[in-house]
Amino acid sequence: MQELIEFAIVAHRSPAYEQACLLRDEMLRKPLGLSLFDEDLDAESGFIHIAARDHSGTLQAYLQLKPVDAKVIKMQQVAVTAHLQGQGIGRALVEFAEAHARSAGYTEIILHARGEVMSFYEALGYRKEGDSFLEVTIPHFKQSKLL
Repeated sequence: MQELIEFAIVAHRSPAYEQACLLRDEMLRKPLGLSLFDEDLDAESGFIHIAARDHSGTLQAYLQLKPVDAKVIKMQQVAVTAHLQGQGIGRALVEFAEAHARSAGYTEIILHARGEVMSFYEALGYRKEGDSFLEVTIPHFKQSKLL
């Protein structure tokens, strides 16, 4: 893994959150011909925002956790800068998020994975539930993991 990556909870609408929105738009929406900024980002105010920064403070990865109920939380918007993919940053980010969710009292994490990244989550212990469905114009699968 890239050395000196630091994981932290960041506030909604903070500079780190705004940087994360740019990363999410670039990695997750633009390839689909969509814009993250067409969405109501104020709806994310109650989410847990987790950022990964390198030694210079540059945001390199992000994910958010959306509470579903008192025991279940949904991981979404997972993005790692293209030049650092495959170096363990995504795995470490997910593990950090799982530890945070566990410490906050959650017992299960769910997510909607694009087909091409299902194996990433399966290697982390997530299991597929049901058939594919369309989300943001492409097939996804629900996956879950008990904490």
